[in-house]
Amino acid sequence: MPFTIVAQKAKQIEIIQAGSLEGSKINGEEVRRLVGDVIFKQETTFLYCDSAIFFVLTNSIDAYGDVRVEGEKAKLNGDFLHYEGNTKIAVITGKVVRMTDGKAVLTTDKLNYDLANDIGEFTTGGKVEDKENVLTSKHGYYYSKDKTVFFKDSVVLRNPKYIMKSDTLKYNSLNETTYFFGPSTIQSTDKDSGFIYCEYGWYNTKTEKSYFSKNAYIQSKESKLSGDSLLYDRASGIGRAWKNVNVTDTVQKIIISGEYATLDEKKAESFVTGKSLLTKIFNTDSMYMHADTLYAKQDSATKLKTYYAYHHTRIFKSDLQGQCDSLVYSSKDSTIYFFGTPILWNNKNQLTATLITITLANNKLKTMNLIANSFIAGLEDSLRYNQVKGRNMIGYFVENKLDKISVIGNGQTIYYIRNGKKQLTGVNKADCSDMLIYLDSSSVKQISLLKKPDATLYPIKELPLMELRLKDFAWFGELQPKTKEDIFEWKK
Repeated sequence: MPFTIVAQKAKQIEIIQAGSLEGSKINGEEVRRLVGDVIFKQETTFLYCDSAIFFVLTNSIDAYGDVRVEGEKAKLNGDFLHYEGNTKIAVITGKVVRMTDGKAVLTTDKLNYDLANDIGEFTTGGKVEDKENVLTSKHGYYYSKDKTVFFKDSVVLRNPKYIMKSDTLKYNSLNETTYFFGPSTIQSTDKDSGFIYCEYGWYNTKTEKSYFSKNAYIQSKESKLSGDSLLYDRASGIGRAWKNVNVTDTVQKIIISGEYATLDEKKAESFVTGKSLLTKIFNTDSMYMHADTLYAKQDSATKLKTYYAYHHTRIFKSDLQGQCDSLVYSSKDSTIYFFGTPILWNNKNQLTATLITITLANNKLKTMNLIANSFIAGLEDSLRYNQVKGRNMIGYFVENKLDKISVIGNGQTIYYIRNGKKQLTGVNKADCSDMLIYLDSSSVKQISLLKKPDATLYPIKELPLMELRLKDFAWFGELQPKTKEDIFEWKK
C-alpha cells in the first residue's frame, strides 16, 4: 500500500539545536553535520537525535542514535531515521522501533511512516499493545488519525480472556473493535474453552459483543452453533443465528437446524424455529424430527440435556415414523416421550395410545411403552387389519426392529391366518388379560395368550368386515410420513 504524496510544497526543515554543526559536501550536495542533542523542526513536527546529516537541497535527514519523532498524532522512537521532508515520509529502523498515539503502542524493527497522513507501515513483523490487547502480525498499517491498525499475515490478538487468530484483521483502539477479513478464530482462555470461527465479522473487545458470517460457528464444550449470520454477546453468553442454522450436540449426536436460533450459555438452553429439524444420529441410521419450535435445556447439576418439540411434531426414520402434538427427549434416561394424540408407524404397524415412550440404549431403539388405550393395527390387505388392543403395552426392539410386544391388561386381538400358499383362510379373535405377540418382519408370527384366554378361529368368510374391527379402531395411514421431506407437512 503506497503512501500518498502531499500535493503542496512542504516547508523547509529547520535546525533548532545541535551541540556542534559543520558544513560539507557529499557527492556535490551541500550537507550539514550535526552532533549532540540535535533537534529539527518542520511545521508542527519535531525530530530529536544524537547526530544527523541534513541534506539541504533535498530537504532530507539521516538521523542516528536515540532517534525520536514527535508529530501531532504520533511519537516514534528508533536507532536510525531517514526522513524526506518534501514528502514527509520517514523510515525508522532499530533493534526496537516504537510508535505511540496515546492509545496504543506499536513496536517493530522497521517502520515506514507518512507524517502527512499519519500512516505507519511495517513489513518485517510488528506488535501493537493497548491496556488489554496485544496484536502481532508480519505486515501491518497503523492509521493514527482514526486509531486503527490493519494487520495481514499470521495475525494474533491476545487478551486475558481469549486469543484471536486471523489472516487479515483491522483493530480500532478508540472503540476497541476488531474486524475480521478472511479465516479467523477466537479461542477462549477460560475453563469452558469456547471457540469461534468465521471468515468475516467484528468483535468489540470492550462490550464483548460480536458479529460473524461466512462459514461462521460458535463451539462450546458440548455444542456448536452455526449459521449464515451470528450475533454473540460473550458477557451474557447469548448467541443468535439466522439462516441455515445448526445447533449440534456432540455428546448426544443430535443436530438441530432451522432458520433462526438462540443459544444461552449461562442458562444452558437453546431454541430453533423456521423449518426446524432435529436429526438424531444412530449407528447406521438417523431419525429426523420437525416441529414448529425445537428447544433444548441442560441440567446444571447433571449436565444432561432435555430436548422439547412443540406443536405439529412429525418424525421420520427408515423403520419408524410418527406424529404427535409435542415431544420430549431426555438424555438423562435416554427416553423419547410422545404427547398429544401420538401415532407411530413401524413398517406395517400403526401404534396409538394416550402416551407413548421410546427408550434408547447404546444409541439403538430398546423398548417402547404404550400407556393407556393402547392399540396396534396392521394392514393385512386392502380391507382387513390385524389388531391388538390393551390397557398398556411394551414393545421390545432387536437391532432397531420391533421384535415382540407384551400386552398388559384387557388384551384383545384380531389377526388373520394364511395357508402355505399365502391365501387367507381364517381369522382369530381372542380376548385375554395379558398376551405376548412375536413379530417377524413387522408381521405377527405368534401370539401367546397368558391369562384367561378366550379365543375363536373363524373361517375367513364367516364374519362380516364390520365385526372384524375392535372398539376404538381407527386407521391413519394417510398421515404416515413416507419420506424425510414429508415431516414438514402437517396432516390431520
